[in-house]
Amino acid sequence: MHASHAECAVQVDLGRIGPFGFSVRPAQESELLYADLQTNADGNISRRLGSGRAGFYAGKYLKGVGRTPLAANWCHRTDRYHSSGHLLPSAAAREYLVSCYLEELGAGDTLVACEGLLLAPLPPEAEQYVESIFAGRDPRQLAQVDRRLQAISVKDAGFARLSNFVWAFSQWRGGAPFVIELFLRMARYLGGPSQPDVRTGDVSPEALAERLERAIERLVHHFERFFQSGVYWGSFHNNFTADGRFLDLETPTVLGGPFIGILAPAGKLPESVDPAGSRIFVGCEVLQCLGQVRTFLAFLIHRLEWLGRNDWDGGELERRFLRDTAEALRTRFPPSHWLHDVSALTEKLTAALASTLALPPGATEELRALVEAQCRVMLNVEPRHAEAVRLVPVKMPLANPEPIFPVVVGVPRFLEGWGGQTRAGRIFNAALGQVDGVGEVATALEALREAEASIRNSAREQRRLGAEPERNNGPVRKRATQGRGRD
Repeated sequence: MHASHAECAVQVDLGRIGPFGFSVRPAQESELLYADLQTNADGNISRRLGSGRAGFYAGKYLKGVGRTPLAANWCHRTDRYHSSGHLLPSAAAREYLVSCYLEELGAGDTLVACEGLLLAPLPPEAEQYVESIFAGRDPRQLAQVDRRLQAISVKDAGFARLSNFVWAFSQWRGGAPFVIELFLRMARYLGGPSQPDVRTGDVSPEALAERLERAIERLVHHFERFFQSGVYWGSFHNNFTADGRFLDLETPTVLGGPFIGILAPAGKLPESVDPAGSRIFVGCEVLQCLGQVRTFLAFLIHRLEWLGRNDWDGGELERRFLRDTAEALRTRFPPSHWLHDVSALTEKLTAALASTLALPPGATEELRALVEAQCRVMLNVEPRHAEAVRLVPVKMPLANPEPIFPVVVGVPRFLEGWGGQTRAGRIFNAALGQVDGVGEVATALEALREAEASIRNSAREQRRLGAEPERNNGPVRKRATQGRGRD
């Protein structure tokens, strides 16, 4: 897409390591791409050791570079997409275009934006591999761009995931240099690029706890802005940074404006949903991330306390620092903290959603009941009995959030008429469809540039005019009733 990314045309060459290659250093350190090791505190997929198709090179984070040494799932037949090193061009296009969309709306700081991508022809023999990724689905529906091309997406480096720190605390080395380096990096990455750099003297147990709390608050605020912008990411596990930005941008659904409802595969939208069931409502998806944060926090406190008493490779000063950090985290996040208290979290999320939609009191109360049920199930708290929420289908032209996976949407009946797709949302989805239909590098890049221009123009117009969502080819009229009427 951009000439400045020419050096990012990287391909992993595992053969260069060779047998017993650990004793041989490359001629130039600049030839190395650094893949990050990851372990999640909640759940891990067998043989995925970290970034199996991505890494850090020349100050950029590149995805789609080929199989890295962390793809220990290379022989796992049911995990082909994440074990091959491949990135589908349609996924790279979504990453890039949704970054352009949010940037134009003034929300570019909420994510690690995809700033460009590279395309190359896919070897003819690889088309059968691409079809095998989607076993059980009709391969004839696979987009032309995914049959013919391969991609690398380009993002700025300078971030970490919580799973990187779980790995580091699990693979403990001990000793003052290791402790200093790890906690200094942790403080830096919890702050993110928007915060001042951290010096060693600034890293205290209380400062670390405070930085973690700010990062969590930042994460919640970013999801409020995703809601306002009408972007639903679809996949959330281990897909956000330690400082609260969203990172893996492959599977967005762009509605263009605030929306609370359910996404379902085409033809499978249920008539009603149990809010205390396993389905997550659009608008409540931040709870999936907060559930991961809670698990990370519990792991971190327990691990610090254990190391503070059993790390005999370090001195008493280091062990005291570990114990003090665990205590600072307990103090900063008591049971009454909104991260642990379902009632407080319910009020926090309900207030954010209701204020954006400007709901009347009756609808707000029904929304609060829905949010509370979602909070309880996502945070593993015993759910209370809740009545099923009846859904009303909403017609929206939506591009597939991932190949061969069309989706439809429905809204709770008490919110019927309170959300819809904006003009910018329609243009975004139409632009994605145009990119999917091409199969040559030059024409695909041209289609991407045209899509970017139309998306930026429509988003700019939406931001300037504050355009209201549209529904059934007409504007949504906000009702003065309590959420029961129609347009």
